Amino acid sequence: MESITEAPRTVASIAGVANNDEPADIDNAILVERRRARRNEKILVWSLRVGALALFVAGWAFVSGNMIVDPMMISAPLDVARAFLAQLSDGVFWTDVTATFSGAMVGLVTGAIAGILAGVVFARVQVLHTAASPFLTLMNSLPRPALAPIFILWFGLGFGPKALVAFSVVFFVLMTSTMGVMKSIDHDIAQLTKSLGMTRTQRFFKIEIPAALPAIVGGLRLGAVYSVLGAVVSEMVGAYTGLGQRLVVVTNNFQVAETFAILIAMGLLSMVLDVSISGLQKLVTKWTR
Repeated sequence: MESITEAPRTVASIAGVANNDEPADIDNAILVERRRARRNEKILVWSLRVGALALFVAGWAFVSGNMIVDPMMISAPLDVARAFLAQLSDGVFWTDVTATFSGAMVGLVTGAIAGILAGVVFARVQVLHTAASPFLTLMNSLPRPALAPIFILWFGLGFGPKALVAFSVVFFVLMTSTMGVMKSIDHDIAQLTKSLGMTRTQRFFKIEIPAALPAIVGGLRLGAVYSVLGAVVSEMVGAYTGLGQRLVVVTNNFQVAETFAILIAMGLLSMVLDVSISGLQKLVTKWTR
C-alpha cells in the first residue's frame, strides 16, 4: 500500500517541478528572442550605413571619373583618401587639431555650465526670465561669424576668440533645453510634492533635476557639435592655428582634395565628442529610470 500511495506523490512532485520550470523556460526563450532581434537590428543598421557610404563613394567616383563635373571642383575619392593620410602624417596638422579641439572643449564646458545654471534660474524665477527675454532673443539672433571679428579685435588671434564663439553657441542651446524641460514638469507631480511637504530644495534635487537630466544631456550632444562649428568659424575669420585656418589656406590655393580631407577631420572630431556624450546619456537614462 505504501508503494502505491508513494507513486502518485512522486508523479505529482515531478509534475510540480515541470510546472515550475515552464515559466523559467519561457523567460529564457523571450530573452533569447530579444537578443536575436537586437543582433539582427544591429546587422541591418550597419548594412544600411556601409551600403549608403559605398553608394555615395561610387557615385562620387563615377561623377569625377567621367568628367560629369570638373574634377578640379570635387576631386576624386582616392585623391581625398591620399590627402587625408598625408594630413595624418603631418605634425602641423595635429597642432591644428589640438588648437580647434581645445577651443571647442573650453567653449563646450563653460557654455554648458553657464547655460544650465541660467536655464534653472529662468525656469524658477519667471519674472526674471520675462524681463531678460528680449535681450536673450537679441543676443541669440546675432550671427556667430559676425561675433568672431569682434572677439579677435578684443583678444587677438589666439585661443580666446574661438572659445568665446563656441561658448556663445553652446550657452543658448543648453539654456533653452534646460529651461524648457524644467518648465514642462507635470503639474500633478508638482502638486503632489507640495502636499507631501517637500521643500523647494528637496523638490529640486529629487524631482526636477532627475527629470531634466536626459534633456540636458541631449542638449549637450547638440552643443558638442556646435562647439566645434563655432571654433572653426572663429579660426576661419582669423587665427594662428586651427583646422578652420588650415581650411582657408588650402581652399585659397585650390587644393580641393586637401579641403575635403580637412572637412572629414572636422566631422570625425565632432563624432568623437558626440559618441562620448552619448555614452553619458545612456548612463543618465538608466539612472533616472
